[in-house]
Amino acid sequence: MAAASRNPRVAAIVAALHEPFTIFTPRNSNATAAELEALLRHPPQVKRVLRDHIVLGLKLNLDISSDFSFTTLGGRTVRARRHNGTLFANEARVLQTRVEVPNGVLVVLDGYLFPEDLREPSAPALDSASAAPGAAAAPAAAPSDTAAAAAIATTAAPQSLVKINKPSSAGHDNSTFLENVNEILSFLKSGVRVFRDFLSRSNVSHLLQNGEEYTVLVPTDHAFQRWHPIDWGFYPFSVPEFTEMIMTNHFIHGNLKQENIRDGQKALTVGGKEITFSRKQTPPTLMVEGAHIVNGDTPVVGGNIMFIGEVLFVNEGVVQRLHQENRDKETPPLLAFPWFGSQFLSHAFLALEENPQFTQITRFVNLADLAPHITGAEYTFFVPTDQAFRRLGLDSMPNNYLSSGEGFQVLLNHFVKGRLYKRDFTDGKILHTLGNKTIHIRRHGDNITVNDANIIESEVFVYNLGTMYYIDHVLFITRDDLPSPNDFSSTESSVISTTELSEVERVPSELTEENGTLPDILLDDDTVDGQDVTTTESNDLDNNAEESSDSTTSNSTIYSAVISNETMTEPRR
Repeated sequence: MAAASRNPRVAAIVAALHEPFTIFTPRNSNATAAELEALLRHPPQVKRVLRDHIVLGLKLNLDISSDFSFTTLGGRTVRARRHNGTLFANEARVLQTRVEVPNGVLVVLDGYLFPEDLREPSAPALDSASAAPGAAAAPAAAPSDTAAAAAIATTAAPQSLVKINKPSSAGHDNSTFLENVNEILSFLKSGVRVFRDFLSRSNVSHLLQNGEEYTVLVPTDHAFQRWHPIDWGFYPFSVPEFTEMIMTNHFIHGNLKQENIRDGQKALTVGGKEITFSRKQTPPTLMVEGAHIVNGDTPVVGGNIMFIGEVLFVNEGVVQRLHQENRDKETPPLLAFPWFGSQFLSHAFLALEENPQFTQITRFVNLADLAPHITGAEYTFFVPTDQAFRRLGLDSMPNNYLSSGEGFQVLLNHFVKGRLYKRDFTDGKILHTLGNKTIHIRRHGDNITVNDANIIESEVFVYNLGTMYYIDHVLFITRDDLPSPNDFSSTESSVISTTELSEVERVPSELTEENGTLPDILLDDDTVDGQDVTTTESNDLDNNAEESSDSTTSNSTIYSAVISNETMTEPRR
């Protein structure tokens, strides 16, 4: 301040900055770098360029209308307009409409308001060029510091700096209000990204009336993040109807300003809910429905924006009730087994395994290699009960009966690609299974049949991966399709016999002898005849072979149990 008191020019500039001001700040660009370097050799022209980017006496809000003009400190007129949703000042695109600084506002542009002034002037024309329009109010070349100070301090009345080109009586359009809100939020980048995303998909605009003013309460991303599951679980905003309700109830009728809101004041949201504001004295805090309001208004055409630290009308009780009603929106944990590549099949299998009604389907699915055919999510699974399997005699079939051939196709024909809800089952609807069969739906009220099977329980959701429907009949198979018990017994016996002779390794006899029947070579002396030991081993093998031939049926049963058990458990674990 001491330096300012000794220099009248500096003193005038400091005094002028105590008035409101708006400075248009072009962003650095390589395209204009050479021109600016040349322009610096002509200080009067530099001064003109600077003054033509300053509006003194006003903190301009470029969102007050879609078309208006104002006068700069240099006396030149600038037109602000909106084209296809983008705001321009003259031909420069506005990147940020309001950057608050002490006592003023910065408006960030992608270019200069008068780019023709960047060209290096010729020497003879320099003085005349520096005499900008409006020089009577602000001379470009002052003979003394006192005159220059007077030129800087002298401005037109604030009312004369801004001219609205569109008549104010026309009112404003609600779409303009939402566009301006979205534009302001876009400057904040990630801070309100969730709200912007939900707003772009909402129908709020249909509830706003032209000519009316509104205040929007914008929760921060952190406020939404509070309700997001860490790894898996239920996210309430995955329910579109709930999200729409939340969005509409963050828009308030009327243009409210924070400084004018009273403790206990009530307001009505566009969604029809009543909200209450409250104030705390220490520290001074403004709240709405218990959520903190960030200090400071952000005015836009047709209303105001306030930022809040919580999402209104969301609490633990609301989320729990919503979860019960929307199980299909819950995200699942990632399972490494039984089938990592088929999360729907894995979660469906584990859920059915816990239900005693489905021991038959789980034992068949356990051995069938279904996972390559049911990858990812979005499936519908028609699940027959144990009674349905017993009705056809399938309960007496071996575990691998539906693991290959036509049996495998039977399992595939119980799966449909696509996640179907009960409302999707309309009378006469046709579905195509993964096994290339056709399912015909018949519906009479709540009674739904799938071919000749009745749906006895609907919409058993497997997280957000798919849906199961419990049915009372196995699809695409009849009792006549099953082999007779004799045919199956003969087939099973021949297969087991082949397996026994070719694949089962005989157990060495020395491992089957009881302790003490063979001499311990390590402890005995060297007089033991190796030939005698060999003869003994040979005799033991012959004896074992005779025992094996005498008890073929017994051994076949034992091997069958071992093979069946190993085959059954290997794919899952």
